[in-house]
Amino acid sequence: MSDNEKQNDLEEQNVSKDPEEEINEADSELHRIIYGGEYSEYGDALGSEEEEEEQAPKMKLRTFSSKEAAPGTKKIKTESKKKLTLIIVISAVIVAAVALVLVFAPGWFKTEVETPPTLYDGEVLSGSKRIMMFEQIPRERIQTIEVHNRYGDYTAYYNAETESFCFLGLEGTPYNEELFSQLVVASGFPLISDRFLPTDERAPLEEYGLGENDEKAYYIITTRATEDAPSVSYKVYIGKPSLTENYYYCMVDGRDIVYILEQSIKTTLLSDVKSLLTPILTYPIEDNSYLTNISDIMILRNGKLFVKIRYQDTEANVPGVELYGVTVPYIVTEPVEYDASTQMMTSMIGQIVNMTGSELLEYNIYDTVLLTDENGDSVLDENGEQDHDYVMKPEIAEKYGFVDPAYDIYYCYVTPDGAPLDIMVSVSELQRGEDGSEFYYVASMLFNTIAKMDASSLSFLKWPLMEYLDKPVFSVNIDKVSRIKITAADKNYDFELTGTGDGLVAVESANGRTVFKGDDKEVGTNHGIRNFRKFYQTILSINREDFTEEPHEDERALILQLDVTFRDGSVRTYKFYSYSERRCFMTVNDRGEFYVLRSMIRKLVSDADKLLSYQTVDPNADN
Repeated sequence: MSDNEKQNDLEEQNVSKDPEEEINEADSELHRIIYGGEYSEYGDALGSEEEEEEQAPKMKLRTFSSKEAAPGTKKIKTESKKKLTLIIVISAVIVAAVALVLVFAPGWFKTEVETPPTLYDGEVLSGSKRIMMFEQIPRERIQTIEVHNRYGDYTAYYNAETESFCFLGLEGTPYNEELFSQLVVASGFPLISDRFLPTDERAPLEEYGLGENDEKAYYIITTRATEDAPSVSYKVYIGKPSLTENYYYCMVDGRDIVYILEQSIKTTLLSDVKSLLTPILTYPIEDNSYLTNISDIMILRNGKLFVKIRYQDTEANVPGVELYGVTVPYIVTEPVEYDASTQMMTSMIGQIVNMTGSELLEYNIYDTVLLTDENGDSVLDENGEQDHDYVMKPEIAEKYGFVDPAYDIYYCYVTPDGAPLDIMVSVSELQRGEDGSEFYYVASMLFNTIAKMDASSLSFLKWPLMEYLDKPVFSVNIDKVSRIKITAADKNYDFELTGTGDGLVAVESANGRTVFKGDDKEVGTNHGIRNFRKFYQTILSINREDFTEEPHEDERALILQLDVTFRDGSVRTYKFYSYSERRCFMTVNDRGEFYVLRSMIRKLVSDADKLLSYQTVDPNADN
């Protein structure tokens, strides 16, 4: 091939070269600029020596020399410069970011361990490496926490006999468990926020309320002695709060260091013990046992008996008959003997056993007085020990109106273990706050406290006697009755009852032997016990209307007598005297306070006649 032909072939090859190959060559040029030539001194940082050696032959095979520009070469070089510029900009940004991190977050690149704080005699580190004034004392290691603050002194201690904490002089008084737990943490986990050391340039101790003559609050916490460790105590003085009252300045007895504690001590170590105690005033009962385990309730008004109520037990039950007894479990014995209202008794007793004040006002209100007889000799109790009584401190009685209490409440509660517990509370006259609220002051002999109590929680104190009484004059389960005798003018009815439940049998013998038992087999015969039970409902429907003065004997005439004999042998006699055209004066065992409607007495006689003539008795009918 001639030299001209060779030259033409070379030119054709150059003209037909693919554009991508041109770009690749431009990339090679960019690669050379970055890693070779005048920038080769950066090869150690951006590329290895092996990479440089591999690039060298490629440079020698380039078609165009650096002095001659082939077609299209100018455009490729321009794009390469743009890419180069972009890379340089990105690199600059990365370098700047690294510089900022090095300046503002040098700690990220530290690998050394921080030096722990210096501890002085008695100080320890908490689990989070914070300084504590002394070792943590958990609840199970505390024996006593003695507190002295502007409200006075109190001591909480662990009672090994009861395995619980209580307050000295207030044993048995309930307290707020959540607040007590906060007291344990505040006294036994002395984590500080900061401290001033003896070498610091600090103000005199008086500036912190910790001077020698300052009236400082303080507490002493003492641990229980064990086989492994003796008992230890720490006394901590509490000075002034910070300007924002978020912290308090403190010192441990025997150290010249001022510590700063958080404000949590304000609601515990610096508060009145009354804020820790729960103002419960009567024995707490968790279930409904009070409905059967409370008896002998007495309410006094201005020192005089107003009402006395007794629970009727079921000791006289018929053998083998379960739940046999009265419909109304309570009976009023004073000032009248009358069945108590079940609904009202449930409400009243519920209020009594849940007497909890809204605010505890005083504690340790009673002085113990030893009792002596007229000769000055000691009076002994039933166990042969010196008998005593509790007398309210005169200044407290005067302050809260208990010199002559407006109300006194007594009752006996039989605890689950069978021990009788006598409960007494005294109540002041009704008080009115500046906001118009109504409340009472209530003194508890059981807990030795006085609390403020909302008036609505003691509504029964204002009830008239009628509210305590059952509305029916007679309300007894028929299974407890053995005989019903009615005498009215020239009529006599005498029913003897035997059996209980479905086996109940009633026999009337005053007007010939008439028997009522079993179910009626034929409609209209009315020979069964069902018709007799309807007659018994008529007796239960006689209601007291209201109290009335007892009329003179010359002004009244007996119109009906009802004698009810119970299966325990007791008898209750009801007498109804003519009092007016509409009313009858009623006595129970010859004691009377009420009147009933005369129409109910006429209906009782009418239904007795219907019963004996086998007519259907309707207790809801007017006659």
